Amino acid sequence: MKSFSSLFCCLVLALSAAGCWVPELPDDTLFSCDTAEDCAANGVVCAPRGAGLGGFCCTPTTEVCNGKDDNCNGQLDDLPEASCYTGPEGTRDLGGCKAGKVTCGTNGTLVCTGEVVPAATESCNGVDDDCDGETDEGFNTQTDIANCGRCGTVCNAVTQSCVDGACKTRGETLCDDNTDDDGDGAKDCADSDCDNQTRACTASDAANNCVCVGRAIGEANCGDGADNDVDGFTDCVEEECANKSCGTGCVCTNYVKKETVCSDSLNNDGNEGTDCADPDCAGQSCGAGCLCQSGKAAETVCSDGLNNDGTEGTDCADTTDCNGKSCSAAGGCLCAGGLATETVCNDGLDNDSTGGADCADTDCYWKSFSDGTMCTNTGTRVEVACSDARDNDGNAGRTDCIVGNSDSNCVSGVCGAGCSFNNCSKKETICNDRTDNDGDTQSDCADKTDCPAGTACTRTNGAAGTCQNNGSCA
Repeated sequence: MKSFSSLFCCLVLALSAAGCWVPELPDDTLFSCDTAEDCAANGVVCAPRGAGLGGFCCTPTTEVCNGKDDNCNGQLDDLPEASCYTGPEGTRDLGGCKAGKVTCGTNGTLVCTGEVVPAATESCNGVDDDCDGETDEGFNTQTDIANCGRCGTVCNAVTQSCVDGACKTRGETLCDDNTDDDGDGAKDCADSDCDNQTRACTASDAANNCVCVGRAIGEANCGDGADNDVDGFTDCVEEECANKSCGTGCVCTNYVKKETVCSDSLNNDGNEGTDCADPDCAGQSCGAGCLCQSGKAAETVCSDGLNNDGTEGTDCADTTDCNGKSCSAAGGCLCAGGLATETVCNDGLDNDSTGGADCADTDCYWKSFSDGTMCTNTGTRVEVACSDARDNDGNAGRTDCIVGNSDSNCVSGVCGAGCSFNNCSKKETICNDRTDNDGDTQSDCADKTDCPAGTACTRTNGAAGTCQNNGSCA
């Protein structure tokens, strides 16, 4: 076969002090291929590498977020199609809200890409922004000078009014002087020129707490708790208060007060709860690196050295929110078990800021790389691709087991936990961990050559045993 003959050619030429080129292959694979037949093993396929390049033998597994082509289709981290949605229950696919797709984020995290969750308030734009089943509710395009006739058509607030959906030059210029200024038979709020113009409720109301609505006096101050227009209703209960401020961090929505600022430790709408404890804040920001989820603040940025949600702990110490999330803005770090864990071990950086970079970090012990090297449990980087005719670890050209210039690790070294080299051949050295340490598809006693009869092993029930001649542990 092509792959085996290429390797044989290279070994022969190496021994004769000549050179031979072997293409670099990903994922520590040893064999190139053109078809699956070249791989000569059940379940192994010939995975594509890109235009103009040969394939590599690959055993398909479920695709996960690890920067590798697990399913052997030539693409990295292309997860199976799966939808996701983080908005409040009952809003998915309603109005402008829609589900997203689960994709890989940084350092093995899962993210929901392309989703649209409810907006905090409704906008006049022809879309159900807050995903409650109604579109542009609270906006009267017949009288609203900011959306006159249709959303986005703005009248001149000084000289015009919106009358029956059209901008009209105002003749009535004063709307609280009890005078028919333009002589058209209607005065003040009774004149359509005064629609949506603020005015004093009484002669002593210097703050202009009223507004002309529907040819009558209406409420303009929607958060003072007073019935300014003396119609028996207060604040957000008034129709004219729809989508208007009811105070700091509060907007009138569907005739009730809604909290819109969820990070000021104030009960802005005066009901239900403060900040994230208020259902209005679900899915809303509670500050930098913080999001309201399930009625409480949740830390979303786990790499800034701040206790963003004010609870549990800072960054990775917040195990509830940060476990499995990135702990470095530059990448290469993942929160695990309350600690920052280095996940990229060949970039020369101390990604988790614990005082050791790459192989010097215990998190990187036994991690292998596509360049044919591995971190050992002594903090060093060694060559483990010992049949590719390359000096993988760059130690003065020492390569594989080439006579006269061999790499010491390939001759007698380590190839992982429970795996050692003997003249470039891997050998299983731990026979009781139920792991195929040397990658020959046989683990523990089943690997009869490395774990012969009489070797200590662990039975299926967890009890100690010894390897038998038939490859079992008893």
